Amino acid sequence: MLSSTPPMVLIFGPLDPTGASHMLADAVSCARLGTHALGVTTAIHTQDTTAVEHINLVSPEHMHDQTRCLLEDMHVSAIKAGPLYTAESASVLAQVAADYITVPLVLQLQSLPDDELISAEIDPEDVIDALCQLVLPQSDLVVVDRTLLERWKAETYLDEDLDVYQSILNFGANWVLSAELAADGQPAQYVLLGQDGSRQQWPASTLPHRLHDTKATLSCAVAALMARQLSLPEAIEQAIVFTEQSAQRNFQAGMGLRILNQSKS
Repeated sequence: MLSSTPPMVLIFGPLDPTGASHMLADAVSCARLGTHALGVTTAIHTQDTTAVEHINLVSPEHMHDQTRCLLEDMHVSAIKAGPLYTAESASVLAQVAADYITVPLVLQLQSLPDDELISAEIDPEDVIDALCQLVLPQSDLVVVDRTLLERWKAETYLDEDLDVYQSILNFGANWVLSAELAADGQPAQYVLLGQDGSRQQWPASTLPHRLHDTKATLSCAVAALMARQLSLPEAIEQAIVFTEQSAQRNFQAGMGLRILNQSKS
């Protein structure tokens, strides 16, 4: 029996062979949320659950060609991108986002890998500048930890006179979503800030175990729910529930960090 075509989400990011995050995990998230994942691989990790041993970059020419093949063949309803490791990958994404301006873009920002892990020399300043100048202006939502932005500010990548979230908004992103750890008597929470100065927040669970990055799952879930035509606040609220439930049901697959459990059992 034929079924209706699900909304399609383009995943633009690295391949983590453990399935803990990024391409493989995002495909599962999309399926769980009633969408279909398409993929453009920006890098291939060599890793297990304990550590990343090496990162092989995919050429920008291949990324560009693969993205165009998919977008010219299928209707994409949302894009989830990141983390991005090079200025070239940021440039490819920016070109695509400019050509498909009505397709919502959810960008996950993450710290750059150490030089010895990556297959080519990268200049962190060039990468961060490309993200800020090319991709942020076209991002509907940026998902990032405040601690990363504070580090970028200390390293003078962001305006030292502005709040770190305001710096991201000033580059043109419509919204910023951050998971803030418990501190100074305040509970852990998710914080959403918009261009219009609006602010929303949701409680975040504190788990007894260290997990693989939950921001990738959260970012993908928001994109998938936006592909299903939910408004951004509704998509974020449901994505938080989805991510928190998966995190609560984490499992130990190897000797490293525990993994979010997205199975239906």
